[in-house]
Amino acid sequence: MATIVLHKNTGKYYVLVGTGYSFFKDSRPSFLGGALFPHQEEGEFMCASLCDEHGVISWVQTKEIKVIEINGIRIGEILWPYLNPYTLSNSKTDLSGEVCPACGIGVSGLDKECPSCGIRLVE
Repeated sequence: MATIVLHKNTGKYYVLVGTGYSFFKDSRPSFLGGALFPHQEEGEFMCASLCDEHGVISWVQTKEIKVIEINGIRIGEILWPYLNPYTLSNSKTDLSGEVCPACGIGVSGLDKECPSCGIRLVE
């Protein structure tokens, strides 16, 4: 499965190879307090591994990329049946014309919770 992404900063297209998530916490002695009052930093990195046309792999932050297509199909075409309210009631996942208020997937009138997102449905 090939996922094509656009790097927003450079305007270049890449193949998405994988993603990664990292959390860090760092502590070092402060200038005035030394080890008694250390300087602490923490944060998180959400990164994606991208491959260019030459096979060179690079890592970028996920907020810098945008998914364009998956397996040659534009992302809008993949999601359109789920986002269009006219086709949602005719989708294969819709059993009774009822729709989950949280995720929009079709649900049966007999379902006590959504099979997709697990939200409890009110009778």
